[in-house]
Amino acid sequence: MKIAKILLCALFFLINLAIAQPSWADKMSKVSPDYPVVVQKLNSLLMASNNPEQSGYTAEELQQKIAALQLQKQTLETSEDWASCRNETGRPLAIYTRKPEDSIQNSLYYLGTGQTTDEDWDCDAVYLPNDAQVAGLNLTPGEPALLKLTDGAQLIATTNPMTQEIQFTVSPALMEVLKPEQVTWPVPNLSQANIDIQIPNAPND
Repeated sequence: MKIAKILLCALFFLINLAIAQPSWADKMSKVSPDYPVVVQKLNSLLMASNNPEQSGYTAEELQQKIAALQLQKQTLETSEDWASCRNETGRPLAIYTRKPEDSIQNSLYYLGTGQTTDEDWDCDAVYLPNDAQVAGLNLTPGEPALLKLTDGAQLIATTNPMTQEIQFTVSPALMEVLKPEQVTWPVPNLSQANIDIQIPNAPND
């Protein structure tokens, strides 16, 4: 009887281990280089909130920036996964991704429609071509841009069937639009037509 109970407990433990997320997995706040930057920015703005007129922002702008950084901090402190991208646009999505443990800089890949980036890879940014139409973003025509993601963000890209604009289902607080000169990765000047003919090659689940 005792052996049966021991075997039953052991079986229960193994099943629980298989289906549950490991409790010893590191949160993004421990491994992401984004975290100390976010904390530093948040602390600076919290200090500036005592004298908003000296911060260069209106009181409303300051509160918006603080709220955005608080969401970024919370995401980094609760997520155990790198940023992921899922493509539901109906066409290839250009992304910058890398495997963090390899210490190699981001490279441009193409994520096929219906695909999600590999969980072991960090989807660091979405490449926005020089003619991209993105809901809620005012982009400079003729110039590419990058949509940088906070580590831990889970982005889904879709296409609005009425306007044909790309939509991103992630809080604006977890995204930052960057110009090519603001990153160290190679950024080509591509149109959407250039991307549409690419064969998907991004590591995916």
